[in-house]
Amino acid sequence: MKLIAKTLFGAEELLSEELKSLGATEVEVQRRAVSCSADKKTLYKICYQSRLAIRVMILLSEFKADNENELYKGVRSIEWNTIIPQGKTVFIDYISFSQNIDNTSYVAQTVYDAISDQMLTVEERCPRSDNDNPDLLINVHVTDERVAVSVDAVGASLNRRGYRSDNIEVATNEVLAAILVDLSGWKPTQALVDPMCGAGTICIEAAMKARRIPAAKYRRYAFGFENMSDFDSALWESVKNEADSQINHIKLNIVGSDIDTDAIDLAKTTILENKEHFSDIRISRCSIKEQTRMTQEGVVLTCPPYNADETRRGLNDFYKEITYHLSHNFPDFDVWIYSPAREALDNIEFQAAEDIRISDGSLRLYPF
Repeated sequence: MKLIAKTLFGAEELLSEELKSLGATEVEVQRRAVSCSADKKTLYKICYQSRLAIRVMILLSEFKADNENELYKGVRSIEWNTIIPQGKTVFIDYISFSQNIDNTSYVAQTVYDAISDQMLTVEERCPRSDNDNPDLLINVHVTDERVAVSVDAVGASLNRRGYRSDNIEVATNEVLAAILVDLSGWKPTQALVDPMCGAGTICIEAAMKARRIPAAKYRRYAFGFENMSDFDSALWESVKNEADSQINHIKLNIVGSDIDTDAIDLAKTTILENKEHFSDIRISRCSIKEQTRMTQEGVVLTCPPYNADETRRGLNDFYKEITYHLSHNFPDFDVWIYSPAREALDNIEFQAAEDIRISDGSLRLYPF
């Protein structure tokens, strides 16, 4: 089968290497995505272990359609009865860039009608549409050149790891944090410090990488592929058990701190609730200027505030101040700073050795 794994802008090459390591073949980098070929076991491995993918789509069909009738015929040609089991609900997620098929609300209805008609003809059944909590998400991407029809193998996006409540909003997305850890080049033998850690996402994602904890180890949602007709529960259990057997318990030196009491409490709670794997992460409440000087080799990886309302002074002055404290307290560390506030980053008083665009921001290396 052909898969399309979606990620953040700037992380495509990282994701391609991760997919290869998980067994994918014919890997091809796209914009904010990577396509590849995979068998069912590899699909399950990617969904369970990928730290860098946000979604994984199974491509069902590609065809050209210049009007709604051709769209209908193309979708109906897919053997939906072998994909959607009895009693499962669907939602049609569509996007149209076609000049010929520009009524997007009609696109969804046309696709649903085609799916229903095919299934009614073959098995005298059709899926119920559910906008709120569907079992399967059908994605239709329409352009002037082609229509791509996919089914979402994931369901709830992969950044929803499950090691804390999904109702809690955090400043740094889990996939973004995992990407930043990879780009920093941090090794488990080094110290990792996040002096503006917020809810501790970077620290937690670093620990998960170092200990080879599958990204979906704590996931609380069923995957989309579990609601497909060809789901193999025995293979799925085997994939999870094999991945879990690779978890290690190496000693780590990961330190996070922040002045936000609520965020620090959340980080501590998350670590306590998952202490089997995260107990080495040390979290404390202190400002960046109160940080203890560290001489061990390591990496500072942090996402400072990028909204002036989050600081007592303007962003430019704040970034100038953190430059002094980072260089003073971490003299033997490589310092990586990620921020969407690029103008504020320009106020760092050291020359960046590397500047990487990720998502809507920049990750810059300052080798003090």
